[in-house]
Amino acid sequence: MDNSKPPILPIAIVGGLIILGVLVGAWWMSRRSAAPTQPVKAVTSTEAPITTAPPPPLPPLDQMDPMMRSLLGALSNHPELAKWLATDGLIKQLAMAIDAAAQGKTPSRNFKVVAPSASFATVRRNNRRAIDPAGYKRYHALVSAVTSMDASGVAKVYKTIKPRLNEAYRNSGHPDGDIDQAVQAAIDTLLETPVVPDPVVVVEGKGALWLFADSKLEGLTASQKQLLRMGPENVDAMLVWLRSLQAGLKQ
Repeated sequence: MDNSKPPILPIAIVGGLIILGVLVGAWWMSRRSAAPTQPVKAVTSTEAPITTAPPPPLPPLDQMDPMMRSLLGALSNHPELAKWLATDGLIKQLAMAIDAAAQGKTPSRNFKVVAPSASFATVRRNNRRAIDPAGYKRYHALVSAVTSMDASGVAKVYKTIKPRLNEAYRNSGHPDGDIDQAVQAAIDTLLETPVVPDPVVVVEGKGALWLFADSKLEGLTASQKQLLRMGPENVDAMLVWLRSLQAGLKQ
């Protein structure tokens, strides 16, 4: 194992965790806002019709953090999620990460708090350097946090919190932007990531970087290359989940 080079900035669940934080909260909120089941009774001419109160409005954009922490904290005690929920500006972070992923950039800088702490490492394979497969397990907990969610159920409630997410997205430099289009672009880009079996050969680049020896892999977008570094098992799991999410969003 070679740790002589500084670690490459790892990805934090890429598009999966980006959408996880938004949509899990939306699902739980829809459960809380649903009216409790009441026994059916006859309505007489002197009684007013029974009506269902509309769901409460979302808080202003700059007041979304308490709601996000409460909703997501009540849903899961997953340590990776708890780390992220302890930060500020959650929905703004999500919007910025979606924006980055939609452009093919890595969104990992928006989720540094949940980035794996272990260093990127290589091993020698037949006089070549390859990504150390032992390093893939750094991402298992993050990937399992995403893929444990029902993607189709998550997609159905996406629009619950979308107004504030879209507002944050427009405030990030896209005054006429549409968060739906950005999410779809991010998913489309990530779904084009190939699943590459080991060994994944790398070569030394400038400074502290390792580059993919295969020019086709090195030509991928930054977000695709970050996903690829998670290893074939994790990549495959994420792609399956993202396909299910994409199908749910189209329904």
